[in-house]
Amino acid sequence: MRDGRHFPMRAMTARAADPPRTGRLGKRPSLLAWGAWAVLAASQSVHAATPASALLASVRRPLTSLPIASRIRVPVGPAWLETGFDSVWVTDILHHQVLRIDPKTERVVARIRVGSEPELGLGMGFGAVWVPDVKDHTLTQIDPISQTVRRVLPVNLAPYPEGSIGVGEGGVWVITNNGGTDAGTLTQVDPVSGSVIADIPVHRQSHAVMVAFGSVWVTSTAEHRLTRVDPKTHRVVADIVTHDRPLFLAAGEGSVWVLCQGDGSLQRVDPAADAVAATLALGVPGEGGDLSINGGYVWVSAEGTPLTQVDPRDNRVLRQYVGGKRLDTLRVAFGSAWLVDAGKGRVWRVPVADWH
Repeated sequence: MRDGRHFPMRAMTARAADPPRTGRLGKRPSLLAWGAWAVLAASQSVHAATPASALLASVRRPLTSLPIASRIRVPVGPAWLETGFDSVWVTDILHHQVLRIDPKTERVVARIRVGSEPELGLGMGFGAVWVPDVKDHTLTQIDPISQTVRRVLPVNLAPYPEGSIGVGEGGVWVITNNGGTDAGTLTQVDPVSGSVIADIPVHRQSHAVMVAFGSVWVTSTAEHRLTRVDPKTHRVVADIVTHDRPLFLAAGEGSVWVLCQGDGSLQRVDPAADAVAATLALGVPGEGGDLSINGGYVWVSAEGTPLTQVDPRDNRVLRQYVGGKRLDTLRVAFGSAWLVDAGKGRVWRVPVADWH
């Protein structure tokens, strides 16, 4: 929910974990995939028809009990958040700028003017901060040392306000309409020359990109797929079926994690098998949301449920804070969870280093 819209929450029923699926190339699921599925399936089998709210009742807490240590003033309005270069970075979409926050002093130390609509996340890598603009169809490169714009590259970005870009493995990876596709082209931009290296066909209505485990990963909300691309050969090497409307991605704890907006589930993918290893019913359907992995845990944010902590050792929800509006932009770093309160113009810092 980066554009300020509000979406009603729907009642959800929990479903048993999906067994590991075979990837497009016929790889067999690994022991991680089957082991994680077996644990989750056993824990859910007696609750298959139980509403997700009942399964989560014991870990749900009111937002008023969230231990917020600081509220850092930023402009009111939708925003994206990322961490890197020893800082917290926030896009101020309405005022066309990127803010840099020092996590030690909790102060805004720089305001950097960018394009009209920096509303597709932020990328960190190759010594720069990368800011996609879906309105101007540009990619802005910020120098974190001088805190100035180094250059602005024209890129035919697909005009969708929710998603992400990937940085690494020889490129800045974005979803474009190149070739006349419907957000169905994965484009690799050379971080040095700024030129397009490759246009790779993927599923239509693809919006989120991530670089991890030596590959580029892309979600398609229309086709319910997680696509894995080899960054060297530019070939699709796996095409994994997911739950409804997969969007946001994160990597860590040996897995790729996908937040599915259609049913509010979190899916864990084993990159060794290219297969879904576990599915967690979080009860957070609807647009918006975010994922972050840090400190040995998976962290999820969604509209109306700004912070959920998942233990990847047993795929168990440990905490889930419920309440509030326009609180679904999340990163966990520097021993804290950082959340953007778009309605009040604040970045919350929540210490989580001792959460177990």
